Amino acid sequence: MSTTTPAVSASAVHGDIRKFKSAVIDMDALSQGGFSKISSIARLALAALEGPKRPRKDEDIANALTAIWSIADDIENCINSRAEEVGANYVDDSLLRRQAATVQAPSADGGAA
Repeated sequence: MSTTTPAVSASAVHGDIRKFKSAVIDMDALSQGGFSKISSIARLALAALEGPKRPRKDEDIANALTAIWSIADDIENCINSRAEEVGANYVDDSLLRRQAATVQAPSADGGAA
């Protein structure tokens, strides 16, 4: 019994390579842009806390931290989406098992929803 592998054309392989390269370039651009923003905001927040004229408003620091959070989430989602487009996204199997276990576990109040 012999098995055959379907022929893959050189143009199809070349097209896949172009898609992967494009995805990597996009992810690199997203990470550089997003992470440099996060770094800048964090440095400014630290400088404000350490300087002689510390900000009087905790709200300014809260806004900086919220911006860091938002940028990090946005960049994570964009990079993951781009990786999914080319079938190269990371899947956390442990997280999936925990989520499945949570869905299957009876609730703490005896199973009533």
